[in-house]
Amino acid sequence: MILAVSVPALLIFVLVFFLFIKGVAKPDGPLYEEAYSSSPELVSVIGRIDRCVYESLYQSGIPERDIFFLDVEPRHEKGKTWEFTRLLVKCADETKALRVGKRILKELLTLGPGVTAREEPGHARDLRYRVLANGLYTHSIVLRFSGTLTDRGKGRPKVALIIDDLGYDPGLAEAFMGLDIPVSLSVLPSAPFTRRIVREAHKRGFELMLHLPMEPKNYPAVNPGPGTLFVSMDDQVLLRKLAEDLKQIPGAVGVNNHMGSLFTEDRDKMIVVLGALRKLNLFFVDSRTTPGSVAYDLARRMDVPTAKRTVFLDNDLDAPAMEFQVRRLLNMARHRGWAIGIGHPHKATVGALKNYLEKRDDEIEIVPVSELVG
Repeated sequence: MILAVSVPALLIFVLVFFLFIKGVAKPDGPLYEEAYSSSPELVSVIGRIDRCVYESLYQSGIPERDIFFLDVEPRHEKGKTWEFTRLLVKCADETKALRVGKRILKELLTLGPGVTAREEPGHARDLRYRVLANGLYTHSIVLRFSGTLTDRGKGRPKVALIIDDLGYDPGLAEAFMGLDIPVSLSVLPSAPFTRRIVREAHKRGFELMLHLPMEPKNYPAVNPGPGTLFVSMDDQVLLRKLAEDLKQIPGAVGVNNHMGSLFTEDRDKMIVVLGALRKLNLFFVDSRTTPGSVAYDLARRMDVPTAKRTVFLDNDLDAPAMEFQVRRLLNMARHRGWAIGIGHPHKATVGALKNYLEKRDDEIEIVPVSELVG
């Protein structure tokens, strides 16, 4: 009788022990800040709007070269953060623009009551539409039928790819290194496998960055992890913490922020950090986790080599959504001459880069992000 009771208890103990050991051996990585700020429902609705608009343009016969993603920028309202898209489309004439606009509005209606769109009147050279998802303004679409729009880039456009949040899964880090793409690896300080990933990156010749944890607005509910810079720290503590974090990533050539929606809006604290990076000849890439970030503009004024993220590749891990983000990245590179995409350690992200970017040598030049800072 005692044995009959003990065996199930022993099995439960073994199962719990196995799960515990598995979790210790391969801890889950931290979620990036946007995952906390945007509801899955909002991300999904925005993705469906993106694909609906793009399909409408395709069905209307608009060539890829006449579609301009002007910007994708973070916005924050009502406790939600999302990527706001400015899209400009070149149309042959006003009649064509009217047809395209009518098709877009018609197709958006099929997405349900959560999506609304309306024309903004009073513009002589174009038609303008405002699209809302769950009451939030998510897309500005301009159909231009006068004036000239041309690609800005000369020669092949350059694209840089940063992989953030590395340090928790060495297998995924090595999968990114196994791609035939010169990705820049941004590694968290003091993560369980930071040293191992840094060693392997050095061995394979990949560009390394410090993924610098900075305080988000909703701390401590959202915790950036060890090595975080807080706005409450005095300047000397900030500099000491930054030095400790950089020491964890020997050979790092630059820095980008991990989270940091609060910290990157603080001008005084960013001056301290950017001043230290300037002395060390390191660049700073603004991940743009908040629309109020002052980091990029400050870096330019302080002569710190800098750039800012263009597109997050994997806020939505659905394959069509990721393909759309890659196409958006390439579109922006084609018209600007350059673009910077940020991805995270997911198997789906490895697959997307392999499927959509690994063999694009004839269309674009993929470069380390250090080539795009200035």
